[in-house]
Amino acid sequence: MKLFVLTFSNFIASIAMGIALTVVPWELSKSLGGEKVLAFTATYATALLIFLAPVSGRVVDRFSRRSTLMVCIVMMAIVLQIASVAYGNSFLKVASLSVFYFASQVFFLFFYNALTAFIQEVFAESERGKVNGWMQVEMQVSTFVVGLLMIYAVNSNDFQFLLQLNSGLMLLSAFLLCFIPYTQQARPARARVSRMVFRSILKRKDLVLLGICANITYVAIMMLNVVHPIYLSSVLKLDISDLAKLSISFGLGAALSGFLVSRIVTTQSALMTMRICLVIYTLTLLTISLFPTLPTIVIGMGILGAMGSAERVAFNTYVMSMVEKDIFGSYLSVISSLTYIQRTLFGFLLSLLIVGFPAANYYWFVFAISACGLLGHVILLFITNNQILEVREEHA
Repeated sequence: MKLFVLTFSNFIASIAMGIALTVVPWELSKSLGGEKVLAFTATYATALLIFLAPVSGRVVDRFSRRSTLMVCIVMMAIVLQIASVAYGNSFLKVASLSVFYFASQVFFLFFYNALTAFIQEVFAESERGKVNGWMQVEMQVSTFVVGLLMIYAVNSNDFQFLLQLNSGLMLLSAFLLCFIPYTQQARPARARVSRMVFRSILKRKDLVLLGICANITYVAIMMLNVVHPIYLSSVLKLDISDLAKLSISFGLGAALSGFLVSRIVTTQSALMTMRICLVIYTLTLLTISLFPTLPTIVIGMGILGAMGSAERVAFNTYVMSMVEKDIFGSYLSVISSLTYIQRTLFGFLLSLLIVGFPAANYYWFVFAISACGLLGHVILLFITNNQILEVREEHA
């Protein structure tokens, strides 16, 4: 029952945010000067999230995780409502939509850290692999539903109403969380001192490196989101329908993998699962780099979706057992901050490559990123520590 309610609540929120995040960038790009505002907002939001991430972790650990989730969702509903009201005003439209886009990036940071920590606290260790898998399935299914709605059921005249409707859906998502039995566990005093907490986390170089390696697949996909449209249009001379095929292939692979891996992954098998997934992920990118034709890329994206989803399920399942509940949100926030740094750094390098070498095979760059993750796993073979990460009194 808990899993059903959580999945359904998250599904509703994903639909609402998916529609809004399709409408808002589109409307900004069509507005006078909106495309510059969108680019500026996206760039600076990513940079700011590097510094906001540790704050999100402390908030998640200090307060009730269910309450944190509900507050995040309700605040986003309010922002959506304000954006819908301002949508009809040509003077306020661009400003309100850009504020929403920025707020959505902050929302996802707090929301997913709180959601992952909430799963750790509410579900038993034997249930977490299944829960993490269903979260991946829900994410991909909601993406499909949003795509279908935007293609067949939505037109530009509905955009203002959609923002209002999505606000209501977010409130419904928050309300459903009330039906999940939850009692906040008391946090020891030592876990409330930020300096002690972050020092303890950073001392566990194995878990920090593991988080970096686990998110390599996410960073690689962010880079592919830039590479695909450039390569398909400039080199292969294809159109946007072919780009859609990549998204469908990726989504199918990720959803199927999330469903299957959730049934087999355990804390004991998680590390090996992550290593196997990253090896296959890297070999797939190597194949795409060597043979960058549309059929290869389409098939490859399905495999990348499957391996990335499986690795995320395995990583979450493993660290939920290896990191003490009292500081789990803070651990996730450190990994989030490092991931945003990776995304910013590799994004900058990719931009330089695109400017310096137009219409080149940029898939080799993404392959190199994934290979760095493999190197990290080789290092982990020598430094992995099976002790639980917690804040000890002697750290004070």
